[in-house]
Amino acid sequence: MIVKLESISYGKNALAYCERGGEVLFTNKCLGNSSQIYEQMKFQARFNDRCIKRFFHIKIRQAPEDKGKLSKQDWIDIGQNYAQKIGFQNNLYALYIHKQNTDREHCHLVSVRIGDNNLAVRDDHTHYKNMDFSREIEARYNLRKVDRRLEKFKAQEKFISTDAIVQDLKEEIFAAIKMSDSMEDLIFHLENRKIKTNIGRGISFTKNGIKKKGSHIDRKFSLKGIEKILRYKEQEKRFSRGISW
Repeated sequence: MIVKLESISYGKNALAYCERGGEVLFTNKCLGNSSQIYEQMKFQARFNDRCIKRFFHIKIRQAPEDKGKLSKQDWIDIGQNYAQKIGFQNNLYALYIHKQNTDREHCHLVSVRIGDNNLAVRDDHTHYKNMDFSREIEARYNLRKVDRRLEKFKAQEKFISTDAIVQDLKEEIFAAIKMSDSMEDLIFHLENRKIKTNIGRGISFTKNGIKKKGSHIDRKFSLKGIEKILRYKEQEKRFSRGISW
């Protein structure tokens, strides 16, 4: 199982994206469609003007070979347990399931970070909490133990650009890739970072009027390179054979 968390400012877009792509399984202290839930979350956060990224967007994904092992109630329990792990169990949040009954089944959680005490739930050390949570859930439900390959991919990068614009784009694209399972996902996450994705024979990214080819940002960010990163099953096969990025 792989768990990814991102602190975001675009709660409305994230909720709409989750609703559009799947079914709502559970809501905590909020009701209605994505727009109504967003208004309730925004109201909850109204007195905190210090926190810019007032929402969490979490993706919880099982391995392809675990297809059919988790029921809807299992996913609800997993979502509630994760909220407890991170500390937003008393906040407003919504859980959605995507790609149900396929080998790409996964869930999204969108939560407001601001609680009744007007403080934001902390988002530091979530990487380690996610790893611990993944292992706990894999053991509890007898799921395959999945490694976080994208962190390994980032750790093995050799190229370091001295161009501040390129370096900024590189970090933004990598963060979006971490939250994505498809090109559609990636375009959505980049749009919310004010980055336009242009796909033709290759791929390029535009931010603040400056356009850069993906391969000029990093050779791994060519169109073929990104498609390879996003190809979940291929990553699994390559990792199991010990082939690094």
